[in-house]
Amino acid sequence: MTMTKEKQNNGILKELCPKTGCAKGFVNGPCGGEVNGKCETDKTRDCTWILIYEGLKKNGKLEKFLNQYIEPKKLSSKS
Repeated sequence: MTMTKEKQNNGILKELCPKTGCAKGFVNGPCGGEVNGKCETDKTRDCTWILIYEGLKKNGKLEKFLNQYIEPKKLSSKS
C-alpha cells in the first residue's frame, strides 16, 4: 500500500488496520523485520506499522498514541 498525498492529508490512519494490513497480522506493534519501510515477508509491500507511525507523527498524535493505555480485549468466551 502506498500513500498518496490525498490519503496522507485526509486521515490515512483511519484506513490502516494493522490486523489486515500487516503481513503477519501483528496488532501490538511492528515485528522489527522491516527494511527501508518494506515488509520482510514481501519486499514490495509497505510496512503497515511504519505507515501508522509516520502518519501519527505527521498529524502530531504520536505522543498521545504512545502514552495511552488500551484495555486488552477479553478473547476467552469462558466466564
